Amino acid sequence: MAFLFLDKRNIIIGAIILSIVFALGVIIGYYGNDSSAQPQETSSLVEHLMADQFLSEQKLIEDTLEAVDSISLRNYLKELTKEPHIAGHRRDNELIDYIYRAWTDMGLDNVELAEYDFYLSWPNASNPNKIHLLEEDGSILFTSHHQEKELRPGDGHEEFIPAFNAYTPPGTVEGDLIYVHYARVEDLRQLKEMGMNVTGKICMARYGKIFRGNKVKNCEDAGAIGVILFSDPGDVAVQGTEPENVYPNTIFLPGTGVQRGSTFIGDGDPLSPEWPSVPNAYRLSPEEAPGLPKIPTQPIGYDDAKILLESMAGDPVPEDWKGQINNITYRLGGEMTSGRKVKLSTHNYFGTVKSSNVLGYIRGSVEPDRYVFLSNHRDAWGYGSVDPSSGTAQLMEVARTFGNLLSKNWRPRRTIVLASWAAEEYGLEGSYEWVSQKISKLMQRSVGLVNTDICVSGPIVKPQASPVLKDIVINALKQADDPTTEGNRKYFEFWHEWTNQDEDTKNKEPEMSLLGSGTDHAPFAFMATIPAINLRFKDDTKKYKGVGQYPMYHTGYETFYLMDKLIDPGFKIHRTCAQTSLHLLMELADSALLPYNLERFPASMKTALEGLDKASNVTLTLEANGATLKFVKQAIDEFEKATQKFMSHIEDVKSSGNPMQLRMVNDQMMQLERVFNTPTGLPGRPDIRNAIFAPGKFNAYAGGAFPGISDLLHEIDDLSPPEKSQRVSEIKRHLSDLMIMIQEAASFLKPLDMI
Repeated sequence: MAFLFLDKRNIIIGAIILSIVFALGVIIGYYGNDSSAQPQETSSLVEHLMADQFLSEQKLIEDTLEAVDSISLRNYLKELTKEPHIAGHRRDNELIDYIYRAWTDMGLDNVELAEYDFYLSWPNASNPNKIHLLEEDGSILFTSHHQEKELRPGDGHEEFIPAFNAYTPPGTVEGDLIYVHYARVEDLRQLKEMGMNVTGKICMARYGKIFRGNKVKNCEDAGAIGVILFSDPGDVAVQGTEPENVYPNTIFLPGTGVQRGSTFIGDGDPLSPEWPSVPNAYRLSPEEAPGLPKIPTQPIGYDDAKILLESMAGDPVPEDWKGQINNITYRLGGEMTSGRKVKLSTHNYFGTVKSSNVLGYIRGSVEPDRYVFLSNHRDAWGYGSVDPSSGTAQLMEVARTFGNLLSKNWRPRRTIVLASWAAEEYGLEGSYEWVSQKISKLMQRSVGLVNTDICVSGPIVKPQASPVLKDIVINALKQADDPTTEGNRKYFEFWHEWTNQDEDTKNKEPEMSLLGSGTDHAPFAFMATIPAINLRFKDDTKKYKGVGQYPMYHTGYETFYLMDKLIDPGFKIHRTCAQTSLHLLMELADSALLPYNLERFPASMKTALEGLDKASNVTLTLEANGATLKFVKQAIDEFEKATQKFMSHIEDVKSSGNPMQLRMVNDQMMQLERVFNTPTGLPGRPDIRNAIFAPGKFNAYAGGAFPGISDLLHEIDDLSPPEKSQRVSEIKRHLSDLMIMIQEAASFLKPLDMI
């Protein structure tokens, strides 16, 4: 089966290359053999095809970046956040029309809607989810709050949804609480080592560190009957919980703030997991859908969490498990004080709705069949001033800027596509459905994608990128303005200084991590293996020690006021984000030779393997089970030499004067990452097809490499002997596949007249 799998993939890749070369031959042959074409016309055509538009338009780019308008960005955000816009509801549908009309009026060449069916869930506004603390006689001592307290006039809205966790089932459970820290795999393992049994208990888990869906699944697998999630001040109110230290006076979360969010472990519409949910397509029943949680879950604020934690008995938690709720002792629980119990009652309901992605096209003048994307999602759990509307505002400003350029007869070399995705918050649904439907064309023709979900939650850029695109991120940040100071300083200079504030990081290059999931670059990068960038400006973790995700994340306090007065007054960071996106798009779309650095690919592989060893001794664990990374590492060395040789000769293409050679080399680079596309997906994860760069199974948010290795090694020593033997065989097979794919990648970079 291994050889059959690899043969099929070789055939697919070969067919793609042959079709590209054939099409080019027809085009060049037509012009070359047209008897009416004059030598001067032919020469002019060749010059047109070889011209590096990006290099020739540097002054235009400089002027374009300068023209990005902070007032315009502010106006866009104000419109986008004036009402809550959860997926599938009234305001979300209005924003579809708003974006469609705006892009049409801006002069984009074409704007279209792509509609799909989405299986979603919502809380029952007339019967909201509740957590009750019960006395021994069953009387109610305390009931949780299902909505934030309105701390500023106008922050409330009659359509703002009550707190809930999407896709968790309705149900009522009663029992004792057990504190599981962040509910990571290692946390539950540590509990077990301390003699604590989760079975039959309600887990009390802090938000943070990993995706909330993984928290619920980990508790469910451990035997819990329910989960309560809360935001701890140690993560969201690091300067203290007094009124002067939280919203509306600072960026930090007050005690009544509740983080909403999905718990579905999967991507795309849950009822069409491996195919697009177009009209009339087959759909699973909800009972058949993989990745949906089976136990009730409810989020609360830390004011309510304090009351529950105070009623927990048992030993104090380990020192590093303690939070920062004042005047309580964090205990492991497993039992309650004074015979008390906790009753968790949820009333979420489910339904299928139609919603649309909005796509805007700017047609390329030389290579219209090559696509460069900028995307962002539209739906929010509330007002969404940070997530996603900071990204939507810059998407709108980029569209406006391109519209102005088009009115002055500018046109990119390659086609630029702007995308506003639907239902991202539920599981990247709009982007996954669209990529699933268009995957054949996208894999053949896509140059790269820039995604901006949370464009602005603070001033520090924390980009994630496919290795081959890291250089252009640096290029863009060297041209974008520094929003933290007046004058002409560029962002990269500020970023470098910020990185090197501490003595131990002196002269260190700013960090750029691998792609995690949790937003809409995922189907492009992990299913279609298209190079991608996740652009985001985040909180200053050196200024605010201990802060994780921005504190107002998915709460009722993520308002326009939060952004306008507290996070980005003057919208200078928004402007820097939009400038960075514009530069990235124009370099990808207008460079004659694609601006990839292939040498970063094997370098990232090596760094990733070193990281795996440092984190979990992967090499030793594999060897202890009769497997080895030796041959994978040898293949990476071979791949590294191939990329070095390829890149050393790439400049020759520019001077060759041969547009067909330029096209072939570009396609060779563009298709390289597709070598690592495994059509059947990673073991147990059919929607993750990138064998090299993808998040691990147990934390969808984290970026990583070689995810199949870490997935297969997970808790291998806890398996029974027959299960362990089977797992070791799977590991050996996967390592073999990796070796063969990496060898193939090296071979893929040979001259195209050599197989």
